[in-house]
Amino acid sequence: MKPFSDIPIGELLPQQPPFRFVDSLEEYTAELARIRFTPEEGKNLLMEDGCLSAAGLMEHMAQCSAVRVGYYNKFILKLPVKIGYIGQFRKLKITRLPKAGETLETTIYLKEEVYNITMVDAEVRIGDEVIATASLKSAVKDD
Repeated sequence: MKPFSDIPIGELLPQQPPFRFVDSLEEYTAELARIRFTPEEGKNLLMEDGCLSAAGLMEHMAQCSAVRVGYYNKFILKLPVKIGYIGQFRKLKITRLPKAGETLETTIYLKEEVYNITMVDAEVRIGDEVIATASLKSAVKDD
């Protein structure tokens, strides 16, 4: 198995720049995944006034959840990465928007997986500051 730093993030999810809102998978366990992302003006969509917009932050959390599922499918189950869909955002709390150049470290905590439905909690940090949290429900498309 490759070290996390050697895995091109494009192998784990279908989104491509400029609509990719993750840079690297830093950690994966059965219970969580930790992902990093640094938004940049001119490189990422959904930037407004030098900050990643609320919609961009939500898309980032959704893509982080997808990276966790993509890693699990590709490297644990040895299956192709599948297309997924966000079905629900709940308990979304954003205390501030990240500025261009600030590195987000997002942790996805697995709550439950039933068939092709995954429920996770997301926590977005910049350093020690929690800037956003949410609960997400997603589904993976059956072949």
